[in-house]
Amino acid sequence: MKTYRILNLLLLVLLLMVLVMVSPAQSAPAAPNVLTGYYNMMGFEGVSTWGTHLGANGPRPPVNDYGTTHCQYINVPLTTVGDYYMRFALKLPNGANINKVSMRIADFHSGGSMWVYLRSRPWNSRDFGDTLGLALTPVGGAGSDHLIHMENLDIDVNNATTQYWIDMSPQNSADPGQLCVYSLQVQYTTDGTMLPLLRAGN
Repeated sequence: MKTYRILNLLLLVLLLMVLVMVSPAQSAPAAPNVLTGYYNMMGFEGVSTWGTHLGANGPRPPVNDYGTTHCQYINVPLTTVGDYYMRFALKLPNGANINKVSMRIADFHSGGSMWVYLRSRPWNSRDFGDTLGLALTPVGGAGSDHLIHMENLDIDVNNATTQYWIDMSPQNSADPGQLCVYSLQVQYTTDGTMLPLLRAGN
């Protein structure tokens, strides 16, 4: 009887050892964590620049702050879309996937809009850039602040080859402060395998 108990005990120990050795090999590899990130910028971080329509060069157009609201605008009256841009360079994690861009914009011009473009180009080129997304404040929806979005984006960030930025172009009146920018936000996801590679500048 005693021998039987010892044999049972030995078999149990051997079974436990087999389970300990086999379990890690049979376990499925853990999926990488999907994380959501947010890249926020304020209006004063944008840089004014000439647009494609004018084809001019020289000093940058002036940028002003509308009152105490920290809402930035290009201080040139009676502009049309593409004359000037407020340009915001995006410095996002390499390997991130851009899925949404949101902008907080004041629009007090009943006949105009703020046009917002998400663009990219090879970092070592002088190309105008490819438009990846577009949004604008509603025409005739003046008199208030607007939160506008570019949604359902699917843009993989590759900082080794490409640079990314936001262009905002006003279609304004004799009072350029009627269209101004408070802030913007880029929403992106990462899969836990991104590389920490950043390249700044436009």
